[in-house]
Amino acid sequence: MPFDLILVVGVTSLAITAISLPVLIRLGHRHELLDRPGKHKRHKRPVPYLGGVALFFAVWLALLVCGLVFPEWSPGASSSLFYVFLGAMVITLVGLADDLSPLSAHVKLAAQILVGLMLYAAGISVEFLTTPYGSVDVGAASLLITVLWVVVMTNALNLIDGLDGLAGGVALIAAITLLVIGRLLDSGWGVLFMPGLIGFLAGFLVYNRYPARVFLGDSGSMQLGYYFAVFSLLAPLKSFTASALYLPLLALGVPILETAASFLRRMLSGRNVMQADRRHLFHYLSLAGLSPRKVVLVFYGLGVVFSGFALGMFLWNRVIVLAVLAVFMVVILVSFFILVTGLVARRRRNRRSANGTVENDRT
Repeated sequence: MPFDLILVVGVTSLAITAISLPVLIRLGHRHELLDRPGKHKRHKRPVPYLGGVALFFAVWLALLVCGLVFPEWSPGASSSLFYVFLGAMVITLVGLADDLSPLSAHVKLAAQILVGLMLYAAGISVEFLTTPYGSVDVGAASLLITVLWVVVMTNALNLIDGLDGLAGGVALIAAITLLVIGRLLDSGWGVLFMPGLIGFLAGFLVYNRYPARVFLGDSGSMQLGYYFAVFSLLAPLKSFTASALYLPLLALGVPILETAASFLRRMLSGRNVMQADRRHLFHYLSLAGLSPRKVVLVFYGLGVVFSGFALGMFLWNRVIVLAVLAVFMVVILVSFFILVTGLVARRRRNRRSANGTVENDRT
């Protein structure tokens, strides 16, 4: 992929974001399209949630400009790009509808499955999975794996979009990593989604850093995950020994782990897996005394480490990289266990202390 195309998409996306976000912020306040503080929300004042609208226009207008400036790249992309565009539109509209008036989890899941089926019907699908012993043709399971992949990735960033600058920063780190890998592997036109995301996120984070003036909203967080899913499905990385699916999983290691842990925790407790709560890692870090900015920096650091593993899978011996990754994961899990048990013990001590104070007051 020529660097000129990447540059045009990235710069155009950044310019559109810089122009559209201030307008959308004013519209959000004027028409009360606002995310208001609530039970599971940490912000203290209403904030417009129209970041996803800016993302949609930034990415697709940037690709349109690229097609006009470099018409030679568009013929090979036009047939598949149309279905990707339709999928993005469905995800954005469903997310925006959910921001306006919360939809049931089943409605959102149905929309995501529909988009996965649409991509599969267009020939954008998972064809091979890689094992230590080589690539395996998934055959008839391709449909299920493709749809599952789209659903998982679409929701990957949604659950960590709980602090100002968190989801956007983690996504920016992942997008830069996947752009580098995609360009090194000459992965075709699908890689152009990455500079589109980078341009948008660079402009968006100016307004989303603490205290945020605009949020991604569900339309933005789901859309980001969707573009990462599309990148991995379109990128012809099958010539590379590791599957194209593993690289986005590693680059997005933080939100993927957060999503998996949240779903597992809710299933084990018998709760709706899609129901929001305040038991995410960033909540525990906040309870441990870290400021919002420091919590975000911790996640950025983890994002850089996981992106380093993604690059390592491409540049170095995969066995060594996987061994180091396994050790790192153990350290993370043990640290999280120590953090949670410490917080639980502190809460019990505080509760006993409060009960003791009440008893003394009574006597």
